[in-house]
Amino acid sequence: MKQNQKPLRALLLLIPIILGTIGLFALEKEPFTDAVFHCVQMYVLNYSDTPPNLFVEAARWIAPLASAYSVLLIASALRTRLQNLLRSRHFGAVAVYGPEEECAPLLAALDRKGVSGGSAPSGTDRHILLWNEEENFRFYTRYRDALAGKGVYLKCGSLPAQAALGADLHIFCPEETAARLYWKDHCLYETSCACSHKMQIVLIGFGKLGSELLTSALQSNIFSPDQRVEYHVFRGDPSYLKIHHELGYLQDLVLFHEGPWQDNLALLESAERILIVQQEGQTELLAQLLLAVNSPRIDLFDANAAASGLLDGKDRIVRFPWKEIAYRPENILSEDLYRRAKTLNLRYAHLYTGAAETVENREAEWRKLDTFTRYSNISSADYHEIRLKMLQGMGEPSDPDRISPSCMELLAELEHMRWCRYHWLNNWTYGVPERGGNKDSARKIHADLRPYDQLSEQEKQKDRDAVCLLLELDKSGGSAV
Repeated sequence: MKQNQKPLRALLLLIPIILGTIGLFALEKEPFTDAVFHCVQMYVLNYSDTPPNLFVEAARWIAPLASAYSVLLIASALRTRLQNLLRSRHFGAVAVYGPEEECAPLLAALDRKGVSGGSAPSGTDRHILLWNEEENFRFYTRYRDALAGKGVYLKCGSLPAQAALGADLHIFCPEETAARLYWKDHCLYETSCACSHKMQIVLIGFGKLGSELLTSALQSNIFSPDQRVEYHVFRGDPSYLKIHHELGYLQDLVLFHEGPWQDNLALLESAERILIVQQEGQTELLAQLLLAVNSPRIDLFDANAAASGLLDGKDRIVRFPWKEIAYRPENILSEDLYRRAKTLNLRYAHLYTGAAETVENREAEWRKLDTFTRYSNISSADYHEIRLKMLQGMGEPSDPDRISPSCMELLAELEHMRWCRYHWLNNWTYGVPERGGNKDSARKIHADLRPYDQLSEQEKQKDRDAVCLLLELDKSGGSAV
């Protein structure tokens, strides 16, 4: 039930009492208690006397309708509770909590696996919290013990995914999810090959969505050791570069322009892709861009599916309905992604600590990780979909036993590039720890944050192992463990 409809529905049920009290108490001067009693009686019995005025007459007719309406509300609530009880007992059931306008589409997509959550956790193994951040954290904190060992997907835009302290708590950011999916669904590999891996990508608008698009692009658009991708941002906040202050190690370039995009038409004309990230005034911006620039493609991050269908030149527009895509259950839960990441981590544990590759150990080893390392594995598993598109474009098989040695070495080097970028985006730098080992998490330094050709053979093998394992997962249908 929508929270903002509760007062309205209560008012509708009280209308007969209000009208009847006005007619009997205010106009006919009956005692107040008698007037209220007669009004309540109308809900189950007809008014026995002749109505003395129009207020009482209206109350007499509306009261039975209000009674029937209340019965329907009660029946609907009981039906929902029974349905939720039965669904929560099914394997794979997911409870969804939050405003109805956000919960309803998600529950419809989940179908029989969807359980409408209430003010306390249901008996399901997975829970999606869609309130605002404050309410989500309040709910999780209050029921932390009840939710222990269960998957909780908490919507939050202000914290990165790495902020989740528990292995079962997943920070779900719609903008971050949409950004990851965009670069995979609209992979730039063929475009990058066509321009010798020298590309220009323009973002108009920024905000949370633009920030996530740029962060995801730097970890997804990795196609060649010699690439040079320029990301040009208009109407963006340059503090992004101050927050991610180690991006100077990338061979790719991130530029925030102070002037308007209209002063840089030559850049927009030559760009391989233009992304309209700005959400306000999209129709006007799109119309201006179509008129001023002859770019063959403009990608519109349209939350409302409104602007693109109304303009001439719409054949040049590629819509990406980011909110609709981000709120799909499979994209919130990301089960395949987490399974790949956990299996990848278990393989490392097997190779370097002798842990047996079992389902139980897959979860146990995952729980041992700090959040930074956990999401490094997730980043690797996420990039694998880009790798598969590259293999297809190169005409290479996705079977690790059949890939040519030169191709495998290229994939390993690109995986190392991705690993380095993940660390640089989190402000790690190259350094040799004073107490031995290859990293110092407190100081954010790592001895392997250097070019691939400077790594030891053992470190290179780690990258090859990661590539091979993820390809083996595809080959075995995901049953490597």
